[in-house]
This record gives sequence, structure tokens and C-alpha cells, in this order.
Amino acid sequence: MKSKYPIIFCAILAVLLAACQGLDTVQTAKPTAPADPQPGKATMTGRLLYQSTGEPMSVIGVRLAEIVRQGEQSAMVLDTAFGPGDMTDEQGYFIFENIDPKEYVIVVGNIEIYQGYTIVPNDEGTARIWQTEDGKVVDVGELKVDFKQ
Repeated sequence: MKSKYPIIFCAILAVLLAACQGLDTVQTAKPTAPADPQPGKATMTGRLLYQSTGEPMSVIGVRLAEIVRQGEQSAMVLDTAFGPGDMTDEQGYFIFENIDPKEYVIVVGNIEIYQGYTIVPNDEGTARIWQTEDGKVVDVGELKVDFKQ
């Protein structure tokens, strides 16, 4: 009479191996796409990476500073109390859902926690500005930033 235990053991081992492979995929997968914004709102998504290493900027503060224009002049307004803010996930992804459709600059870090922050630059080295639109999702892609904690 043959024992059924080797067959059961092999089946359990196969399930465990498959589960472990699935865990690796979940950790590196891009998050699911955000829902459509509410009427009169916009959404912005992206991913932050360290410029020096290409590694994800995990669990770091990211905020939106509003661009305010008056004639030819403009200013960035960073409202740390009520302005849009998020923390990146373990893979560096962030999302700002249902924000007012305006022009924004992305600010990385937190003055209270990290004693500093950096503004995502454009190719000329000045602040990069993103325009969000009513009802639209703006994916800013992967942003490589120099920031030391």
C-alpha cells in the first residue's frame, strides 16, 4: 500500500512556490490606475526615483505647490496645512486625487521631518510646472530627483 503523503507534500510545495513568485510580482507592480476624478477636479500620479541610483524614493513626503500668476509674474504657494500632499509607497509611486485643476510644482520632502525639501526641476534647472485639467488624470511618469534624507 503506497502512502499519499509524498503527493500531498509535493502539491503543498508547488502551491507555496507559486505564492512566493506572486509576492515578488506584487511588490514591484505599478499600482492600479486611479478612478476618474470627481466633476470639477483632476488627478495627478507619478513615481519618484533617486537621480543618483535610480532606486525608488519610498515613504517620502510629496506635495503640490500651486502656481499663482499675476500678469507676467508668478509665484509658487506651498500650503503645508491644507494643500495636496501624499507619501510615496515602497516603490516610489504617489497619487493626488480630486485636486483643483490648476498649475502645480511637485515638492519632495518635508521641512519638519527631513529639514529640507527639493522642487522637481525642468531641463533648465528651474521648477517644472504641470497643468492639471478638469476631469483629467495627469501621469507625470518617473521623475528622477536629487534629495538626501
